[in-house]
Amino acid sequence: MIDDLKKNCLILFFPVFFFFSFPLFGEEISKMPVLTRTNVAHRGASFLAPENTLTAYRIAISAGADGAECDVYAGSDGVVFLSHDKTTKRTLGGGDNDLTRMTFAEIQKLDAGQWKGKQFRGEKVPKLDDYLELLKGTTCHPVIEIKMDGIEQSVLDAVRKQDMVKVTTIIAFSEKVVKEVRRLEPNICVAWLYSENLKDKGTAEANAERLTEFLIGKCKELDTVILDVSYNLLSAQLVKALRDAGIHVWCWTVNDVQQMNTLLDWGVESITTDRPELLSEVLKTKKKEKK
Repeated sequence: MIDDLKKNCLILFFPVFFFFSFPLFGEEISKMPVLTRTNVAHRGASFLAPENTLTAYRIAISAGADGAECDVYAGSDGVVFLSHDKTTKRTLGGGDNDLTRMTFAEIQKLDAGQWKGKQFRGEKVPKLDDYLELLKGTTCHPVIEIKMDGIEQSVLDAVRKQDMVKVTTIIAFSEKVVKEVRRLEPNICVAWLYSENLKDKGTAEANAERLTEFLIGKCKELDTVILDVSYNLLSAQLVKALRDAGIHVWCWTVNDVQQMNTLLDWGVESITTDRPELLSEVLKTKKKEKK
């Protein structure tokens, strides 16, 4: 009789325990520094200028972006450089040459601007050092996506060289990269990138709950409190659940003004956009509305 009573109490207690513990889940996650970069220029102001070039970042600064996202690889000589793609095919003159098998001197011979327009002819691929030096001392701070495993130390060395650890955010899809950066530099802000929906196994509500639990679990596993996701995965309910769990929600890549407004209303803290000039206007309008 007593054993049955204990069993019944446990069954009744468990849902209550889960209800109260779930919103506090974030307290168990990493205590790493968290930076807020509301307007992050995607590969610079990449709608107006060739992506991942210094020209694109100069325009982003002028447009009022408080973050500037870049993508990095390392060449065969170990020099870390900016490029979203691993090959020369799309933005570096065609062909299908693997940039990671080239020296930086060879990469410097490529034209990174002509594909975007004749006025950008002659733009060069910047080193990570060049990008950091450009942003240093401005209100537009580095958001560095590491695109390949094994270069975490080199990226962090470049950031430390410029004394920019406290203003830099590292992002990556690779779980291995996120874990390694967290291990090497606990004092830098790190976000995990995610873009896939879980396979449907039930109702929309059940799938939303599974996705929420999956993302919270992954953030805990990766020791980060920032999730940077494809915006089309988000809903008001998902953003609230993540925020209640102590996770800061960032998203990419949003170029529509109405969608920007919606995401900000949901509580998304950071939006990555090709159009930082548009997001700047949205943020100014929202600021006026609050007064």
